[in-house]
Amino acid sequence: MPHTHSRYQQDLGFNDGIIDYSVSDVVNIASAGGPATLVRNGPADIVINVPNSTTVTLSIPLFETLILRTGFFEDTQNIFGSTFGGGVGALAAGPGGAGTGIPASAEPQGRPDTFGTEAALQQLTPRTALKLKGIKTLSLAVKYKVLTNPATVLTMRADEVNFVNGVANNVTPVIATGANGLTNVAAATPYVITVPFPVAEQTYQIDDLTEIWFELAVQTPANGTVQFYGVRLACEFNYN
Repeated sequence: MPHTHSRYQQDLGFNDGIIDYSVSDVVNIASAGGPATLVRNGPADIVINVPNSTTVTLSIPLFETLILRTGFFEDTQNIFGSTFGGGVGALAAGPGGAGTGIPASAEPQGRPDTFGTEAALQQLTPRTALKLKGIKTLSLAVKYKVLTNPATVLTMRADEVNFVNGVANNVTPVIATGANGLTNVAAATPYVITVPFPVAEQTYQIDDLTEIWFELAVQTPANGTVQFYGVRLACEFNYN
């Protein structure tokens, strides 16, 4: 097959992505009243144990080891005089203008799914927005145990932070602090509670220098412990 000055760009992502974060991915344990420690309950049963009478916050950066993308054009638009370049590190925009074009959707360029209703000159008009690529956050599954007695506090949150040179960090909650459906009843078996991202946050994460942090806040009573296994991120992904 001959080489071409182009790339295969798949429009639709796969929505069955699973990314697991274990206790080894907890990068910060803010504790008061007693230390939260790494404990081996048995084979393949490793937890962060929050002992009785302890207040702790467990933090995990969800994007630390992932490849994110900032959006990309499927064509080398600068050849045709487009003013719209690619994302970070992509081709620079060329001279000229691009008109209204086709937005960043899954619609095939120049041939819509609804055959016969093609807009005038659509085949000749380049896209006016980047194709969305990378990771779309869908939900988090929190894995933990509540032992002996219910926790005094058991809440979770997720926050987005944006970094800009010389500007104070802009932190925006994407899942507000709260129980968010977490079960707080003592039991010998683990809980696995799925917490969806709000619909407005189920989008491709295309902003450069942006992170999302998960946090679990636990306060245990005088006779009760909580054990944390980690979280699972369900996502849609498109790297093509």
